[in-house]
Amino acid sequence: MEVSSFIEIWKWFTWLPKFLLRKIFSKERLSNLIYIDIRPRHESFHVSLNDISTYDVYFQIINMTPFDIEMDRAEIRFNIAGITFTHLHIKKYRLLAGQIGDLLITGKIDHQLAVQISRLKESNASSANLYCVFSCVLHDFEKNEFHLSGIHPRYMDYLPKVSN
Repeated sequence: MEVSSFIEIWKWFTWLPKFLLRKIFSKERLSNLIYIDIRPRHESFHVSLNDISTYDVYFQIINMTPFDIEMDRAEIRFNIAGITFTHLHIKKYRLLAGQIGDLLITGKIDHQLAVQISRLKESNASSANLYCVFSCVLHDFEKNEFHLSGIHPRYMDYLPKVSN
């Protein structure tokens, strides 16, 4: 069954009382109906390594619930070429029922970390761990920490390699 048809079916039941909907759509079930991954097309993960190093990551979020949701906050731990750092996202992000959205996460990389990433980028894989807090009319719920592996950043403006 297609995701959009599943959501359309559940929309017919949103008239039910909230106490009953809370039983059907527990916090865990709502969390399982939110899909988050790196955006599959175009340039989804870009790392610029120069004097002011930055990263841009596009996440794709699919709301498979019959309710509008809002991401209140997220904590993302990136491991880029073996170097780990954390990004806190506090801007609210709203998704309608059944909507597929792209969320851009951008930030700066400390110069010393950028130098290490530049040295190790060829030999180490990259990944991300996410923890997100969502809200909807029924519950506030968490998308507990989950691991996204197999991420392939596109590196730009390489720092010069420093010989030891």
